[in-house]
Amino acid sequence: MKRVKNFLCFLVIFSFSLFLHAQDSTITTLNNVHQGNGSGLATRTVIDTFLLPHDLSNYSQIKMHILLSCPAGGCDPWDRFANISVYHDNDWYEIGRYITPYRKSCGWVIDVSDYRSMLKDTVILNSFIDTWTNPGWLVKIDFEFLTGVPVYSDIKVENLWSNYNAVSGDTTQPISLPVISRTIDATATSVKLKIINTGHGQGNLDNAAEFSQKTHHVFVNGIQTFSQYLWRTNCATNPCSPQSGSWHYNRAGWCPGADVIPSEYDLTSYVTPGQPVGLEYRLQNYFNTCSPHNPGCITGSTCTDCNYNYTGHTEPHYKIASQLISYLGSPNTTTTHELFAVPEFTIVPNPSAGIFELNISGVYQNYHLEVFDLIGKSLISINAMKGSQMLNLSTLPKGIYFLNIRAEGMSSVKKLIIN
Repeated sequence: MKRVKNFLCFLVIFSFSLFLHAQDSTITTLNNVHQGNGSGLATRTVIDTFLLPHDLSNYSQIKMHILLSCPAGGCDPWDRFANISVYHDNDWYEIGRYITPYRKSCGWVIDVSDYRSMLKDTVILNSFIDTWTNPGWLVKIDFEFLTGVPVYSDIKVENLWSNYNAVSGDTTQPISLPVISRTIDATATSVKLKIINTGHGQGNLDNAAEFSQKTHHVFVNGIQTFSQYLWRTNCATNPCSPQSGSWHYNRAGWCPGADVIPSEYDLTSYVTPGQPVGLEYRLQNYFNTCSPHNPGCITGSTCTDCNYNYTGHTEPHYKIASQLISYLGSPNTTTTHELFAVPEFTIVPNPSAGIFELNISGVYQNYHLEVFDLIGKSLISINAMKGSQMLNLSTLPKGIYFLNIRAEGMSSVKKLIIN
């Protein structure tokens, strides 16, 4: 019996030792894969299988790094729709969307922690770029696993309106996304709706859908509950710029050379664990008068050309993906020992011109601060003490950055915006 007790004590100490010495891990999946189309190249879609860590219990956050480089002959000169999906339980789940920049290299970092149940063991990835050129792009995708205690160890993701290409303003193809009913997991303690939507097409009434400002709505159990103003307002300060082309004009949910930021809605107070909920996503009504499907359209009168030419006059449409995300069980707000607490901090104002007031709280006294750009390059690395202090980043260009604060092997990350 004494040997058994000693062995159990050894296991406990050994487990804690493994946790304390857990290291951040970065795994490369696609490694400068050539994606393009034409002249013998047919890789707009690339599907491949990779091996990621089996045990994610010691990782608090997962970040996906996307890096585009130019092949020999230069990058695609146009801004192209692109996304990355994971195959899980016989379905594809979009975990990140971006729009390529005009003819230049660039990269982004997307938090994909919600998909932790899919990003382990053997993983099938789909990288898609809607490019029609050769040379196209060289694509590199890394997954960074950051050590720490996850707030929720068990996260359930369900596709709702997935891979929709909704033509807008055409009475012959009316948009009617179905009402979807889902039963909320009985163990869910927090639930959110994630919608990824980008508008495309121009040369129509209101330059829809790319340059048309519209407000869409989410209905919960038949009641209009949330509004989505689908308009990206910071294209002129895009970190991937300057570019060629019209990169500085704002657009319907996206910018050239930027990752697409999903709209997220907290459903927790509107649903009951174990009970069904009806969800509906309604796009704002719109009738495209400058369309071959409008019987009253007269070329040269109603608009310059009623027929789509797929250059300056293209069919308006929305590309929609959405998911119901349920966080199961109680959140890990505390751990078995205070040394395993995730660093806590606030930073204001955010956005700012580069001067931030940082307030670090929690159980630790000494911290390490590191600022990264969107492609994961470390720009500033300093030590700090618990409490309030000024963080001067005014020498950095305008754009989006990430502040990582670490202590005793634990870390927290927040987005910073310099404008």
